[in-house]
Amino acid sequence: MKINTPTLKTSFLPRNLRAGMTLIEISLVIALLLGLIAVVFLGIGSYRSGADKAKCKMQLAAVQKAVRSGANMQNLSIAATLPDTAVFGAGLLLENEPTCPSGGAYTWTGNVPATGTPYGNCDFAGTGPTSTHILVAADTTDW
Repeated sequence: MKINTPTLKTSFLPRNLRAGMTLIEISLVIALLLGLIAVVFLGIGSYRSGADKAKCKMQLAAVQKAVRSGANMQNLSIAATLPDTAVFGAGLLLENEPTCPSGGAYTWTGNVPATGTPYGNCDFAGTGPTSTHILVAADTTDW
């Protein structure tokens, strides 16, 4: 024997018991995802500028170490003339002259530097206060 049970149509159910998502809920999820994507892209830009700054300073430090060690091997005193033609090239202190990853230009002093004084510097100033590659005394205290 079959018992007839009434079937409920979803249109008679209260709104909170219906299945599916409303257009407002979908729009909210999309807006949230777009906001998160925007934050990620902004973070990538600042990460890249920080990485470029670190690479630039590491290259300047490498040149500094090469110049000071070359001056020690040649028994040159501090402030002795050491032009960049004697530093960069095949068979010299450094094989290649480095380039700034952000497009700045390096300038070399041409003299053996004292401790704490850089042999070269980068002129890249950037757009923000933390994006400059210009060396300050705090950067070179142990050079």
